[in-house]
Amino acid sequence: GFLSGADTPRSLDEEYRCFNPNGLKLRTYFYDWDRGHRYILNLLPGQVYTRNYAGLGTTAEYYIPNGGKDPEKANPRYHLRGNGVWQFKPALTADGWQAAAYGATNVAASAGGLHPQAAGGAPAEVIYKVQSANVTTSMTIAATFTRKSAQDAAQIAVSTDNGLHWADVWNADSTGEVSAKVPLVAQVNGAYETLVRIRLAAKNAPDDVTLKSLAIDTITALNAKTQPRLNLGKNTIYVGAGESTDSIVLWPELQGNKYKQLIVEEKNVKSVKKHNGYQAAVYPAKAKEDAYLVYRVDSPRDLVKVTYGGRFYNRAPKSQIELFHSFDGGKSWVKSWALADTNQPWDVIHYETVPAPAGCRSALFKYVMNTTDPSPGGCGIYALRIEGDHQPVEQPDLSRHPVEITFTWDEPQADRTLVRRSHTQLVQKLPFTYTIDSGGADHPIVRDLTVNLKGARGELKYGYSDGKDAGGEHFVGHWLTVGRNLAVGKPYTLSSPSETTWGAGDPDGKKLTDGIAGPSEAGGTSYATGAIWNPNKNPVITLDLGDAQSCAAFGMNFHGYPWWDALEGQIKDKVEVLISQDGKDFTSVGHLKTDLRWKDLPVNHVWPDEEKITGGTFRLVPEKPITARYVQYRVTSPRNFCCTELEVLDKLESRPFDLRVALPEAKD
Repeated sequence: GFLSGADTPRSLDEEYRCFNPNGLKLRTYFYDWDRGHRYILNLLPGQVYTRNYAGLGTTAEYYIPNGGKDPEKANPRYHLRGNGVWQFKPALTADGWQAAAYGATNVAASAGGLHPQAAGGAPAEVIYKVQSANVTTSMTIAATFTRKSAQDAAQIAVSTDNGLHWADVWNADSTGEVSAKVPLVAQVNGAYETLVRIRLAAKNAPDDVTLKSLAIDTITALNAKTQPRLNLGKNTIYVGAGESTDSIVLWPELQGNKYKQLIVEEKNVKSVKKHNGYQAAVYPAKAKEDAYLVYRVDSPRDLVKVTYGGRFYNRAPKSQIELFHSFDGGKSWVKSWALADTNQPWDVIHYETVPAPAGCRSALFKYVMNTTDPSPGGCGIYALRIEGDHQPVEQPDLSRHPVEITFTWDEPQADRTLVRRSHTQLVQKLPFTYTIDSGGADHPIVRDLTVNLKGARGELKYGYSDGKDAGGEHFVGHWLTVGRNLAVGKPYTLSSPSETTWGAGDPDGKKLTDGIAGPSEAGGTSYATGAIWNPNKNPVITLDLGDAQSCAAFGMNFHGYPWWDALEGQIKDKVEVLISQDGKDFTSVGHLKTDLRWKDLPVNHVWPDEEKITGGTFRLVPEKPITARYVQYRVTSPRNFCCTELEVLDKLESRPFDLRVALPEAKD
C-alpha cells in the first residue's frame, strides 16, 4: 500500500496519480540537469580535510542559503547536511613555503617567516588556494605578523574568481606583533575555490614586516547521504587518484546579470532577471547579430588542457551557438563546436576538451550566439562551466608525501550503547586497497573521514584506535521474497471496536485484511489506513483463514503514537501470536519481533529518508511452517496503537544478496 522508502507516508495510489502516463509529458526543452562538474580534492602539505557525516551547526556559516533561507530548516529530521572542515597551515620556512603556495611575487623567507625581498620597492605577494572539493560555506583566516612601523603594510584579500577581482578583508592598523582573525561568510559562500592573498610592503628593512604564521579554516557543505559508509564486519577501502594536475574552475551564475562578474568581454547579451529553468538564462539582445561572452583562465603554471561547455538552448529558425577558444590572447580563435540544429531536444549538454600548447598559461573562451528570435525562448545558454587543468607545484610523490586516511565511527552494542573507534591508514602507493573491520551488534555509524598528507596532523598512530581488530567476514545482506498473504479478504473479530482518532476506524470489519499495509513513516494520513485503540486498551484480534492452512510466517503492520523507532529499540508494544484449529483452544507460538537492527532489513526494503522505522510489518517466523485455521493477535500497548494489516504468509524466502560497490582494479 505504501512506499517503504519515502519522506512521508506516501501511498502507491498517490504515486499512481503523480505518475499516471496520461499526465506525463516528454519535455526535451527541460532536462534540468548539468553534466561536467566534478568535485576536486587536491592535497598540499599542511592541508587536512575532514568530512563530517552530520552538520556542525545551523548558523549562516554552515549552509548555502536557498532563497535566503537555510534549506534544511524545513526538514532537519532528514539530516541531509554534513559539513566538511578544511584546515590549511602552510609552512613558512625557507625550504617549505613554496610547496604550499599557489603563486608568489617578490617573496623571501627567513627564520621569522615570509617577508619582501627588498624594502622600499614593489610589495611582496604570496597567494594560497583553498580548493574546497565540496562547496564552501565560510572561512576563517588567522595570521600573525610583525610590523615595525606604521609605514610597513600587511594586508589580506580574497578572490573567488581566480584573481579576476579581489576583496580586501583585513589591513594591519597597529605595530609590533599583530594578529589577524578574519571570519568570512558572504565573501566566500558558494565558492568551490578561494584564493587568499597576503601582501607585504616594508619601508626600511625587508624583515620589518613579516608573516609569521597562517592558518585557513574552511567550512564546506556536503550531502551526508553520499559519503562512504562502513558495514558490520570486513570493509574494503579503495584509494585512487586522478590526473596529476591542479585545476581552475569557472562556474558562473548567469541570471540577473551575474554573468558579468566573471567575463572579460561581451557583446549584444541579455540576461533574464530570474532563471525560469526551461529556457535560456543568457541570450542575444538583438536578432541576426552575433552575441558573445568571453571568459579567461590564467594559470600560475603551464596549462595541460582545458574543458569548456555547458547546457544550450537552440530553438528559433536559423539560430546557432558556437564555442571558440584562444591560447594566444585572442589573436586567433579556434572553433571547437557548433550547434545549428534547431530541432528537439532544446536542452543540449556539450563539453569540449582541448590540450593546451606547451608553455601556455592563459586561455580565452568565447560563447557565441546568433538568432532570429532575441528572447530566452529563441537561442541561448542555460549554464556554462570552464575548467583549466595545469601543472601542480610539484608532481605527486607518495614516497615523500604519503597520504593518511582516518575513518571514525560508532559501533552499536547489544545494549544499544555506542563505542567510538577509528582507523588510520598510511598510503604510500596508488592505487591501494586495505580493510577495516567493524565490530559491535549492528552496522556502524560513520562520524567522519579525514585525508591529508603525512605530517599535517602531527604524528599519528596507525591502525585501530584501540589496537584491536574486530575481525568478521564481509557483510552479506539478504533479499526477502514473500509469498501469498493468506489473510487477505478473510474475516476477523475485534475484542473492542476501533476508535476514529485521526481518521482511523474499521466500521465494516474489513480494513485489516484489505491487502493495503500501512507506511514505515508514522503520522499524517497513516492512521486512516487502519484501526486504532487508546493506550492500554490491549485489543485481541482473531483471524479466520477459512480452513487449515500451512503458515510460514505471521505478521502485523502497525504503528502508533508516540512515534517509536524500531531501530532504536523503542517499541514497547507486545503482540503475541496464538493459533487454533477450532477457534476455542489457542496455543501461543511467540511474539512478533519489533526490536530491529539495520542489519536485519532486507536489501529490497528501501530505508526511509529519516532513517527511522516508526511503522512496519513486524513478523514472527517459526522454524518450520505451522498449520492453523485461526490466528489470534493479543496486543499489549501503553500508547495509541494502530493496526493497518494482518499478515499470514504461505511462504517466506530469504536468500543472500551482496549489495556492494564494484571497486576499480587495484593491487595491494
